[in-house]
Amino acid sequence: MEDWMKRPSDLRRPAPGQSQRRGMMEVPLGAVEIPAPRPEQKDIRRVAPGYQGHRQAGASASGQSNRQRNTPKTPQRSGGAMRRSQPARKKKKSSFAGFVAANFAVIFLLAGVITLLIEQPWRNTAPAASGNTASGSAATSGAASSASSTAQTGDTQDGNAANTPTGIGPTQQAQGTLPSISAATLALAENGRVDMSYFDDALFVGDSLTQGFQVYTSGISNASYAAYIGAGPRTFIEGTVTNINGDTVKPIDEILAANPKKVYILLGTNAMETLTDEAFLEYYARFLDFLVPQLPEDTVYYIESIPPVTQAKTADENFTLERIQNVNEQLALLAYQYGMHYLDLYGALCDENGYLKADYAADDGLHLNNDGYSAWREMLITHTAYSAENPYLPGSPCYKG
Repeated sequence: MEDWMKRPSDLRRPAPGQSQRRGMMEVPLGAVEIPAPRPEQKDIRRVAPGYQGHRQAGASASGQSNRQRNTPKTPQRSGGAMRRSQPARKKKKSSFAGFVAANFAVIFLLAGVITLLIEQPWRNTAPAASGNTASGSAATSGAASSASSTAQTGDTQDGNAANTPTGIGPTQQAQGTLPSISAATLALAENGRVDMSYFDDALFVGDSLTQGFQVYTSGISNASYAAYIGAGPRTFIEGTVTNINGDTVKPIDEILAANPKKVYILLGTNAMETLTDEAFLEYYARFLDFLVPQLPEDTVYYIESIPPVTQAKTADENFTLERIQNVNEQLALLAYQYGMHYLDLYGALCDENGYLKADYAADDGLHLNNDGYSAWREMLITHTAYSAENPYLPGSPCYKG
């Protein structure tokens, strides 16, 4: 009985000194094995799964203190992992921003170098071969100075001009001078001869000078005319006139009735006797503004200069050569502004002194005779705006055959 009564106590309390094997209490045969708790399991149970603190708890063998192993860790939720990885993203963004900034810095540096090369071309620092100057002893150094001195004297050791370039890269060029806008530069150049059929759809607008084309045999009989004695720019806008047949008409009515494809305008001879230059040019511009919108857009316009007068006629202060030439300069600019062709009729009829040729002048020194109209017609035939439809004569540069 005594032995039997002792067995329960042995089951509850193993005898002291019994060995432990692999973390389990070794008990007599028939007893129940009770697992012995491991120190690190206590920390594992107190820390939420996924928290990295269990690695520190399992590292007790490396010498960490019990306080570090037993200090409870604050459980991290699933969102905690995202918060802990945030610094890495910031570091990545910071690295990318630095990469972009570095690229911009390199680009700006290269731009500065290129600008420096453009504005300050490299100079060849190699010493040039010494040569004899006019004095026979001076030696030059530097490619720029040697090139300039050699170009001026043309005297080197071998007697030939130096071919050494002054530098590499782009060099600044001196600004060229452009021709000034003037009647001479704006005048329509000669462009081959056309057949007289070119004027079948042409209209001549003007005063008594233009009306002479209808009278003289050297005129242009197949063209249309809106030319009236004493007419000026103001007349075509506001007044009525008497045509060559003696009919009283409005100039614009005859202009529209002609339905022209080309319009030649010569006005100003009569206006110079009654208007100042400023008033004349103002009415001229007003007339163009009045006329152009009433004709088709593809109409070709020619503005003819005021022709010269004889030397005797220049005694009239209204017709001095200086005044006529100044008005023609303004007419050329007006034609340029309106996109029209300027015909230098003055240059076609004047002599070497600027006066109307005596062979072309009528008795009054202002109008033309038959030879004068023949010269005028010749000028019109050879000075036309180019078009593939123009009836060029054989021998003309634009003739197609």
